[in-house]
Amino acid sequence: MLTTKTWLPVIIAGSVILSACSSEDGTGITPNLITMDMQIPDSMTGGENKALSKSSFAKAGKAPLSATSGASTGQPCSFIGVEDEDIFRNGYQTTKFMVSAMATWTCIADLLIDVSDFVPHDGKIIETENDFNADNYDADEPTHYSVIDNSDTQTSIFLYYGYGRSNPPIAGETPQFFISWNEGTDGVIDGRMVIDGTGVDWEDHQSDDPVMMRMDFNYTDSQQFADMFLQFDEANVWADGFRIEMIKDLNANSLDKVFEARGMIAMKSQFIPLNGISEVPDVQIYSVSDGFGNGASVAEFQNVSFPLPLNIFTANTLGNYLLTKRDEYYFEFDMDWDYIHKSITTSEYRGDRTTPASGGTLDPFDPSLDLIISELSLDAGYFNDNQCAKIGDSCNALLNEVHDYLNGFAGQEGNQGTEPQDWRSTALNAATFLNSVYPNGIDWNGAFDFSFTPEQ
Repeated sequence: MLTTKTWLPVIIAGSVILSACSSEDGTGITPNLITMDMQIPDSMTGGENKALSKSSFAKAGKAPLSATSGASTGQPCSFIGVEDEDIFRNGYQTTKFMVSAMATWTCIADLLIDVSDFVPHDGKIIETENDFNADNYDADEPTHYSVIDNSDTQTSIFLYYGYGRSNPPIAGETPQFFISWNEGTDGVIDGRMVIDGTGVDWEDHQSDDPVMMRMDFNYTDSQQFADMFLQFDEANVWADGFRIEMIKDLNANSLDKVFEARGMIAMKSQFIPLNGISEVPDVQIYSVSDGFGNGASVAEFQNVSFPLPLNIFTANTLGNYLLTKRDEYYFEFDMDWDYIHKSITTSEYRGDRTTPASGGTLDPFDPSLDLIISELSLDAGYFNDNQCAKIGDSCNALLNEVHDYLNGFAGQEGNQGTEPQDWRSTALNAATFLNSVYPNGIDWNGAFDFSFTPEQ
């Protein structure tokens, strides 16, 4: 299952590189003025994880992702995301889970771009102080690095892991960590970061951990854009990968839509496998925020299997369903809620109903169909004709009434508050979702090549 601990385990070696090159002469290298920091509001990331030291290299995925502070921002690359394991409890939880990853990786890109100012750009592969044969060797930190200017406007950094001093990587060898960026003459900055998760964390890699990550970015004087792709290990039985896309409008009014995020998690199997359901679900998010952190998010859990057992002792079940659940959550800058609304937008009955037509009881709870109709105020003819009676019928009325009757499904909030009817409502009503987690829209083929060609 996806949890807050399934992030790519990566250690960023900014301080290691700096210590390795402390005796190098950086004279002649002009510090760049690039900053990748989007200043994403705390309400979208969960806030900074201040419990981690700025000099800490805590494990990503074993704890909230951490790295040393970026020179431009002076802040640690560590964000709380969600504070419990249930990232699917509501659309806001899912949003923070995904957006915190984007905040982390843009911060890490910022860090490495800053560090590159202080090292030679001659393409030579240089060893760090992390000696593979030393007692204090750390498998999570690089043993070698290289920085090169591909052109007058493009720079690339390569980090290598697990190499000994006697067998260093050679020029042209594939790194485990790569970032390249180009500063166009018109001020446009575009680039790419690619990370081999198994290569940088080969000692602690688990079979269901992420294996590859890529982030593309494009910054202009009017907007900042980043697009991140994460592939899971083939042994992960639930998730194939996810993607998060973030846009910051630099010209927007601070009280209007400044930040826009779209995310998608491509699943491999149902959360609850059920008879009669072969579809695979997707998780989609769309979130917005103003410049101060007041915003809203919507998550759609599409094609999800859902059983309705009524009494396990009498084998009374209302059947299996395939549904799409829309989860809207309006939040304030302090992460409190304004409005929560969850609804079943599409559904189908998929069989296995054993509930008798009549003769049931509510106490003890072993109801029949007639009692369910009465208790939920359903149409008198429900469970007949085309009203959730046969396989393929829509069951929206039933499932929404069940959700309201239970004040939310297990462990989730019920509907509450009043829709603000402000710019956030307009944004969510016009929301569009991603259509693929893959850069090419089809599969992972070519997604994680350690190279980058600028658009201009």
